[in-house]
Amino acid sequence: MIKDSTNQELSVFEAIGYLGSGLKLALSPQCRMFVIIPILINIVVLTTGGYFVFTSIKALLSDYLNVLPEWLSFVSYILWFILFCTVGFVFCYIFSTVATIIASPFYGILAEKAEGLVRGAPFAAMSDDGIAAIIKDIPRILKRELQKLGFYLPRVFVCLIITLIPVVNVVAPICWFLLAAWMMSVQYCDYPYDNHKIPFADMRHDLSMNRLCTFAFGGVIALAMTIPVLNLLIPPAAVCAGTKYYVELRQRYTLDSALRNPNNNPTLQQ
Repeated sequence: MIKDSTNQELSVFEAIGYLGSGLKLALSPQCRMFVIIPILINIVVLTTGGYFVFTSIKALLSDYLNVLPEWLSFVSYILWFILFCTVGFVFCYIFSTVATIIASPFYGILAEKAEGLVRGAPFAAMSDDGIAAIIKDIPRILKRELQKLGFYLPRVFVCLIITLIPVVNVVAPICWFLLAAWMMSVQYCDYPYDNHKIPFADMRHDLSMNRLCTFAFGGVIALAMTIPVLNLLIPPAAVCAGTKYYVELRQRYTLDSALRNPNNNPTLQQ
């Protein structure tokens, strides 16, 4: 007998714990080999991008400090702190997004392997493994990534406007964090949805129906992405965590659908 769907509600604590489960999945023997290339891509993109941003801002800051009187030298410490925060934000989010887009074909395969482990049964999104499967799916995967950017950029623009408005901008840090949390969920939950050819709009609907859990899930990922070195491993771990979240959501909706239409499910008629 199937339990009532109200017992299938996801809790915030479960959502928070998915990243830890995702890390274990990413490091498992079945998934480990599909994590290596994304990590190498993360290292190259984040190191190169972070160095470029840091040196560029350092040069601009040095030119500015040269015109300050000596008695205002203490300002340099404040500006260096702002520099550190700025580089941290750019380093952790913008370049992480670039690295994720580049590594997205490999993340699709990782999500496929992780789903097989979560369900306890193999799942094949592709007819074959390896480079051929990756190359074949690149156009579709990149199109999906562009859909995410199209969803993300207008909201970035809104947060930017809020940041520039005096008084109102006191809530800007909260808005940026909520946006980052939501986008982390969208980014990393989408791979299993895409593997199953489920439309982007349907994925967003599933996440919005579990809004609090989705914010909690993405918030943990967003915070973890700010930790140096660890943030190299977080993206593949988040893909596995997002896959587990996907499985939980879809199982819940399958049950809810069955309960709403018992005549179409013989197990409910027994």
